[in-house]
Parts: sequence; structure tokens; C-alpha cells
Amino acid sequence: AAFMAEDRVHRFEVERPPLFRFTLVDLGDGRYRFVMTMHHILLDGWSAPLVLRELFVLYAGGDLPTPTPYREYLSWLGRQDRRTALAAWQHALEGVSEPTLIAPEGSDLRATVPDELRVRVPEALTSALDAAVRRCGVTLNTVVQAVWGVLLGRLTGRDDVVFGGT
Repeated sequence: AAFMAEDRVHRFEVERPPLFRFTLVDLGDGRYRFVMTMHHILLDGWSAPLVLRELFVLYAGGDLPTPTPYREYLSWLGRQDRRTALAAWQHALEGVSEPTLIAPEGSDLRATVPDELRVRVPEALTSALDAAVRRCGVTLNTVVQAVWGVLLGRLTGRDDVVFGGT
């Protein structure tokens, strides 16, 4: 518990890699806890389990398929029509002049370590949510952000809301 609390406040500096930390904590009696800590810019809710799965395959002495070279992605990206993409975003954001703020203008918004609130959610509900997001082809984070958007709309009385996510 002490390690987890300390690790939680040890922030990453994006300019100074690595943005991953892997720690094996000895719990005693031959038990260990593997802790993977990373900057949120690296992985989303579906990517983290993929990385863990690959780590465990390697740990067990298995082999991974050869990854697609990054240059192939860059080549594909370079072939995309930037003007069409820009026009689509300009159309989607037409009429938006500012973000949707709920904190008073000029509030003291210093970076802090996020607080934590633990809530026990029944397994049946989490299983149903997991199944629903998979059927929709989205992550739970996508659903949470959609709900946040609806809540912002209700709090501010706006039909269109704009917010960022990190």
C-alpha cells in the first residue's frame, strides 16, 4: 500500500522518457504484485491489456508476431487527404467559439494529484457495461466521456458542448 501511494504521486515528465514504470512488489510468502504505471498519453483502456498480454506471453517464453513497421503507418498517414479532414473538422466545430466551462473564469486551477473515491459496483453491472461497450465497439472511457458531455449540456444549458480529455 505504501509503494502504491508513493508511486501514484511520482509524476511523469513527458519530455523525459521513459513514460512507463514496471515494478514487482514482494508481498511476502512467495507472493508478488506486478505494477505497471504509465503516462495516460501512451495507452487507452483497450491498449493497456494488450501490452500486459504481450508481456505475459514473453514472460512465459512465448513469441510475438512481427509488428507492422511504424513507417508503414506513417506512409498511410501521408496518403490521407488533409484538406478533406480539415474541412470535416471545420464543419463539425462550426459555430463553436469557446470551450464549455463549469469553473468560474480565472479559477486557481493548479495541477494536483487526482484524488480517489472508491465505489463498489456490483459485478453484474460491470459485466453488463463491459458487454455493452464491446457490442458498440467503443471503450468504457468513450461512454464516460459521452455521459460527461450530456451532463455538461445540462449544467450549462447548451446544446453543443466542447471539452477536452487527457
